Amino acid sequence: MKTGFQRLSDWPASAIKAGSVALVALVGLVDYLTGVDVSVTLFYLVPISLGTWFAGRSTGLLLAGASALVWLVADVLCRAVVGHPFVPIWNSVTLSLGFSVVAFLLGALKDRNEDLEQTVLERTRKLRDEIAERVRAERELKETNVALTTAREDSQRSFADLQEAHSELQRTQFRLIESAKLESVGRMAAGVAHEVKNPLMTLSLGADYFLNRHTENPAEAVLVQDMKEAIHRASNIINILLDYSRPRPLQLTSQEINRVIEDSLTLVRHQLNKGRVTVVSELRTDLPPLILDRTRIEHGLVNLFLNALNAMPEGGTLTVRTSLTTPAGNGSNSPRCVIVEVEDTGCGIAPENLSKIFEPFFTTKQPGQGTGLGLAIVRKIMDIHGGTISFHNRPEGGVRATLKFNIEPKESL
Repeated sequence: MKTGFQRLSDWPASAIKAGSVALVALVGLVDYLTGVDVSVTLFYLVPISLGTWFAGRSTGLLLAGASALVWLVADVLCRAVVGHPFVPIWNSVTLSLGFSVVAFLLGALKDRNEDLEQTVLERTRKLRDEIAERVRAERELKETNVALTTAREDSQRSFADLQEAHSELQRTQFRLIESAKLESVGRMAAGVAHEVKNPLMTLSLGADYFLNRHTENPAEAVLVQDMKEAIHRASNIINILLDYSRPRPLQLTSQEINRVIEDSLTLVRHQLNKGRVTVVSELRTDLPPLILDRTRIEHGLVNLFLNALNAMPEGGTLTVRTSLTTPAGNGSNSPRCVIVEVEDTGCGIAPENLSKIFEPFFTTKQPGQGTGLGLAIVRKIMDIHGGTISFHNRPEGGVRATLKFNIEPKESL
């Protein structure tokens, strides 16, 4: 809320001048009416001060002269001349000078006040500009920090992507090296198998010849039978090598994976029962059919079942489970992959051997109990079907083998 002086400063200069002049006349009238009893000389300073402060120094000087003149008229009209007749004139001149000094000093004070106000306004404007600049700088700094944070997060994601790409490149290189190694081992195995198969055939014919002679010596008959069985085992090993190295065309047909699993379990039912292994089947019933080479998938599953059996010499539980996976993030409800899990309750795989289990001829079995080609063949079967196989040690003990089949086969198949 404005004060009286603040509201007065909003008046026009002409109105202030007119009001001051009227006030001078009013003070002169009071001076005339009071006569010598009451002196109101100092009241002339009121209009002089108002006019000087609100209308300027020139107005104040003009009012100072007018006030001295009015005082002189009032003094002449109502007072007797004391001494020389020029005394009232001298007094009027003296008052005029005094009033002018007051007007001049008050004008100077007003100019100084205006300068101070202007300085304060200028300083305030500069402070506001500085505050606005500081706010703008802080806003830009905040935006820069946000941009830097975003850039750092982007660089971290890029670095993570680069690391993943590098790891994937290393895995790809490893698979290429392993594939080349497997190819060379396969060619070597095929050559060795062909070289050994003919002598084995000759030995087999010789054993049959001696058995057909109906030798009367039982020891000789047992010996020849042992030779026949040894030749048969060697021939089976040769057939495994040839099956591993020989590229045969796939015979792809639509198959129910649960039925393939059940038939594969039937093939090893006798060995499982003999080894005191309990079979637990957790087969999902709504699985879609898969395009498979049934014989090869059965071969791979039998290998896994027998490995599980060998891992549980004191008996245990073999669990076979099937499930579905669905696409992530595309809003589709259709399944993408069929998962087959084979679990045993054996002793598990030593951590240092996990990276070697797919290498041809790698085995932890005693000599004569395995060729080390079983898992290599299983992975090759999964590869040619466009699927994957992985092994993990279960926290509760034993091993879980996970086979993943694409519902739609690869175009290369």
